[in-house]
Amino acid sequence: MNIQSIFYSFLVFITSFSVLAQTKKIVPQSQIEFQSPEYSNKMYYLASHYGKYQTLLDSVKGTAEGKLVFKKDQKYVEGLYMLVTTDKKIELEFMMDTNQKFNIQVTNPSDKTLAVTNSVLNQDFNTFNSFFKTKMEGIKSLEKNLADKKTKQDSAVVIKDLKKIQNEINVYKNGYIQANPSNTLALLFKMSQPVDNFLNKPTEEKLATKTDSIAYLKKHFFDGIDFKDNRLLRNPFLENRISTYFNTFVPVTPEAVTSEISQILNQTDQPNGDVFKYLSLHFVDLYSEPKIMGMDRVFINIYNTYFKNKEYAWLQLKQKEFFKFKVSSIKDNLVGDKGRNLFMLNQDQKRIDLYDVKAKYTVIAFWDPTCGHCATEIPKMHQLYETEWKQKGVVVFAVNNNTNEMVKWKEFIEKEKLSDWTNVYPAPVVTGNYTKEDVDFQTLYNVRQTPVIYLLDQDKKIIAKKVGPENYSKIIEQLEKKN
Repeated sequence: MNIQSIFYSFLVFITSFSVLAQTKKIVPQSQIEFQSPEYSNKMYYLASHYGKYQTLLDSVKGTAEGKLVFKKDQKYVEGLYMLVTTDKKIELEFMMDTNQKFNIQVTNPSDKTLAVTNSVLNQDFNTFNSFFKTKMEGIKSLEKNLADKKTKQDSAVVIKDLKKIQNEINVYKNGYIQANPSNTLALLFKMSQPVDNFLNKPTEEKLATKTDSIAYLKKHFFDGIDFKDNRLLRNPFLENRISTYFNTFVPVTPEAVTSEISQILNQTDQPNGDVFKYLSLHFVDLYSEPKIMGMDRVFINIYNTYFKNKEYAWLQLKQKEFFKFKVSSIKDNLVGDKGRNLFMLNQDQKRIDLYDVKAKYTVIAFWDPTCGHCATEIPKMHQLYETEWKQKGVVVFAVNNNTNEMVKWKEFIEKEKLSDWTNVYPAPVVTGNYTKEDVDFQTLYNVRQTPVIYLLDQDKKIIAKKVGPENYSKIIEQLEKKN
């Protein structure tokens, strides 16, 4: 064979390989198809749950025949997904199965009747939705009937029928869970079970008292739920399930709440798993601005355990900066801890610090003479002081937060007759072995706006903070009853 023929053979080989490479297709791992005349030439989105959020994943335009095809090279995380219109309305919900090559056809657009091909899970989901729809129609009819009842006896009959239907739904879910313990629809049912679910309780397990029943429900509330399972995030019931657990079974104390949060987070896929990432940030967000006073200590506890001196690839810089800001704002003014000293001068420019005040209770009021809200609240506080607080051993340590307005400050004190308070302003120079942090009262007491009010005991331990003056009257009254 001469050189020319060798070259020709090589060229044929290369050309053939190139053609094969060009004809080789990437087989999608996920191919979800929807079919309905209503989808013709319209844009739709594929969306999923991500905890309490909903996120758009892909978009496609329907063919002239009304066919939508969503393809992806990798599989989606299994869970509850949605087909969404361009105005973000949910067209239909479906389960993302292990097998992600299936077809859902809308056979009756008016009532969204579906036919599912190649997905047993979605067939099960479709069957349940039909069952649930029927039961909900019965519930709505009974609720309407209940509103018309005039006597307790008649109402009791309707309520019994309502409970019967609700129990039928619960029995359906529990039966499916037992038959399919690990599939994604079973997980959905587990997450949406009622609090008082005794259907899986062994008959030999006796619950003699209410305390026994509560203990049983608490122990089994998360049965079958694996906090390492990232399918939890593609489920709309995750946060509701967790909040129901805390609201029902966990005492509202920083210690009890922190302990339960730690038990959950320690079961997750930390340090870099999706569930740990989501739930750790969820709890941080929940307790950085808690609705119940004193529960911001939970935020500090979570931060110290799971974030302080730790690095996560998924933690963004803005989140780190937020944590630092919140920690600095909260750590020195936690309810139950001793309040930090305040270095102040009175109207005569004589030094008087917070720790110099000897009183059964000290109310610290940070206010600004130019603040409109202060102009309303400070006189209310003074009235409470004269009528209630003074007799109970309260001293008001009133701090002028705006030293640029000293004239207005003194005028307001005189106008509102506040001279029986300890009226002070920050000392411009503090001598002694103190750091800049020690004298930064605005950070130490989280004074970001005015007025800000704290209640301290005789040892300067913080009893309450950042509630209205009338609430302090109630708190003091409760404390007096205990003593």
